[in-house]
Amino acid sequence: MSTAQSAQPKKRRRLAQVAQNIKDSYTISRRSYPWIGWALLGIVVALLVLAGVLAAVTSQALWYWLLMALVFALMVDMIVLSLATRRASYMQIEGHPGAVKAVLDQAGRGWFVESNPVAFSPKGQDLVWRMVGRPGVVLVAEGSPGRTQHLIEDEKKMLHRILSTVPVHVISVGTAEGQVRLIHLERALRRLPTKPTKLTNTEIDRVAKRLSSLSAKGLPIPKYMDPNNIRPDRRAIRGR
Repeated sequence: MSTAQSAQPKKRRRLAQVAQNIKDSYTISRRSYPWIGWALLGIVVALLVLAGVLAAVTSQALWYWLLMALVFALMVDMIVLSLATRRASYMQIEGHPGAVKAVLDQAGRGWFVESNPVAFSPKGQDLVWRMVGRPGVVLVAEGSPGRTQHLIEDEKKMLHRILSTVPVHVISVGTAEGQVRLIHLERALRRLPTKPTKLTNTEIDRVAKRLSSLSAKGLPIPKYMDPNNIRPDRRAIRGR
């Protein structure tokens, strides 16, 4: 079998995977936004109409403008679908233990996120996650503010004791008054102040390693609760 022939099945598998990903994204988005299909179609129709107008005004070939409009419409549709899918996914897992971690994992470069919660309450399944970035150390609590308050205070005392010069920020995620909704968590992280202290990449790495080494020394984990398993069910989100 030639190289070209062997590459064809791989190309077909890649195209099939892309098509499946688009289908999954549309399914997720439609659960929260039933109008998403009409919106995507409307973008295509609007740009094709605009292409016809531009062709008439500029006296250029219609096929050229239609082709350009179609390519641009597909790009815009992919952007809109991607944004809708992310928001819909967050809305569908909001309130489930571990949902915050799904957002924190998307924080991107410049952030170090602990793989396990640094504090938790088995009774109410309240969790506190810790991350380190340019603003300093950020504690993200999910659950009732009343139940997570003592978890946050204990963690802040420990941090001030070993990292007295590093700023500590707290974000409480939930649907109660004064809390940050899950879909707005990324925005809340971006808005954290970086002045007067802003950690460099080297300082972020140093602080993260120190905190990780302390966490590894002994977070008491009840036998009936495994924080490693506290994750949103992504297969359920995709409808599988």
